[in-house]
Amino acid sequence: MDKLQEYGRMLRTGDWVKFYPVFPLAGAFLAAGLSSGLVVVFALFFCVTAYGFVINNLYDAEIDKRHAGKAKQGKNPFADGLISKGEVLGMCVALAGIPLLASLALSGTGFVFVLLCLIALTLYSAPPIRFKDRFAMDIICHGVMFGGLPFLAGYILAGGAITALLSLPVASALICTLLCCEALIVHEILDYHDDLGTTYTTVVGIGLRNGFLLLGITAALSVAAFELISRWFAIDVAATAVMVIFLIGYPVYGCRTLLVPAAGRGYRTLMNNHLFRTR
Repeated sequence: MDKLQEYGRMLRTGDWVKFYPVFPLAGAFLAAGLSSGLVVVFALFFCVTAYGFVINNLYDAEIDKRHAGKAKQGKNPFADGLISKGEVLGMCVALAGIPLLASLALSGTGFVFVLLCLIALTLYSAPPIRFKDRFAMDIICHGVMFGGLPFLAGYILAGGAITALLSLPVASALICTLLCCEALIVHEILDYHDDLGTTYTTVVGIGLRNGFLLLGITAALSVAAFELISRWFAIDVAATAVMVIFLIGYPVYGCRTLLVPAAGRGYRTLMNNHLFRTR
């Protein structure tokens, strides 16, 4: 029973189950609406996404031992010596094999996109390529492997077909990619002090202030891209407004734990300066 609990912790579902499944499900919904395909796509990408986090734990073991936040939370049982490397590799084979076999039975093109997702997840963490240690590539790869590719995979697995490069599914995949780029930038901002001196990220490389600037630029780019897409494909005005509000609000919400204290400090500084001048 204890071993099963450690296997469960390796999946780290609490870190992603509320967010990353949205993208393949959105693709499936665009293709087929509310259908049984949503359940199938969710099940397949539960395995695919879990694979990404398990293989990340495998190759981040030494880093996680030194990472104060992850060590305290116990997010990597392999780093803690609670499960063996063979067991982790077995998990990776099962989590990759199940969606590959299932997608092959559904669609040859869908199988290709699931395979591309798994390859991107592997290259993100595994040396010698290990995109997560490369400037800017960590953000780009993260956006593609959790956003754009899963969206297109979900769309195709649910019965959709991409007939042109300039199409709504491809445009939607671009927005998903930008959102998942933002997700990693937010994560790197929040983990900046723990990562500093422990591991390399783009935000560590450019500094925390420039990290916020990069997040703002990426969010602005996502809004601009969606505005163009909404005009090109004549998306409903109300739906466009809701999506734009979300694209603006997401990075703010993601960094709320840093922005709220900062706002409080700014207010206190302003009041102290005002009191000082009136004395």
